[in-house]
Amino acid sequence: MATAIANWGNSEAIRIPREILRRAGLRRGDRVSFIINSNGNLELIPEHQTHRRVAPARDVTYDMLFKNYQGPVQSNTSAWPDDNLVGAEYEAWSH
Repeated sequence: MATAIANWGNSEAIRIPREILRRAGLRRGDRVSFIINSNGNLELIPEHQTHRRVAPARDVTYDMLFKNYQGPVQSNTSAWPDDNLVGAEYEAWSH
């Protein structure tokens, strides 16, 4: 469903169709935050759901996230099953 950015006083506004609000569980008056996600897309996040699909800050690394992880460690070779690739498939995926 497409819409356009319109003028609203000294600002711009986006009208959100009622069906989209209903499907998102939002109502008039609900507070939302805007973010630009890692794909460069604009997202509206309800204040009561600020954790939803929010990427970590850009300076956070996987090493930082898993620093105290104590779970089992899988080797790179056991993470994927043996697909018995041959020929061009093997060439493309074995590097």
